[in-house]
Amino acid sequence: MLIILLLLFGWLSRDRLPTEYQFWKDKHAWIKVQNISEKDLKDVSVRVWSQPHQLGTINQGMTQELKVNRRSKISDVVLRFRYGSAVIEGYVGALGEDNHYQMEISVNDAGIVSVQKGTSLKVDETSK
Repeated sequence: MLIILLLLFGWLSRDRLPTEYQFWKDKHAWIKVQNISEKDLKDVSVRVWSQPHQLGTINQGMTQELKVNRRSKISDVVLRFRYGSAVIEGYVGALGEDNHYQMEISVNDAGIVSVQKGTSLKVDETSK
């Protein structure tokens, strides 16, 4: 009976464990930024889990992939880049368990950003 109570307590408190011990969930988050506009994107940075991650310049028609360690259950994602002479910064969405910690961000013409959450990204393990 004691073993059953311990297992029940462990199951009910499983989300309170630090993320590095949650072996049943994804440890990493994947963000893919693609430039499908007519200009290069300069000084691209993605802010996730309150930390900026610099991606540098993304040339026209190119894609950058970002792999970050997951720190909590959910995080807001903010994208910042220079499109021509304008600096564009904006909230692109929430990254969490419901979208499998995966997000694909596309920058179209005139710096318009579109987002697909939870897509099955084919991410290279050697990326950042």
